[in-house]
Amino acid sequence: MKNDKVIKALCNPIRLKIIKCISSKEKSVSELIDTCGLAQSAVSQYLTKLKNAGLVEDKKVGREVLYSLTDKEVSKISNLILNFTERSN
Repeated sequence: MKNDKVIKALCNPIRLKIIKCISSKEKSVSELIDTCGLAQSAVSQYLTKLKNAGLVEDKKVGREVLYSLTDKEVSKISNLILNFTERSN
């Protein structure tokens, strides 16, 4: 069920951080590695989960793959979750 995938994808703080990073503009894996401080394989796995949930899409530009949100509402939802969890900690 797609709703389950979306909710599970949004339950991970690193995936929320990736969503936040690509909310303003599309980014490559290497840009996300620099921003998130994770290994390439980890970033790729997180992006795959987000893509499978329908939250992120990719586009190939030359040798790079750029990732962006499928809908700006995704950014609003992730910000809401991040703000709520930061206040409750």
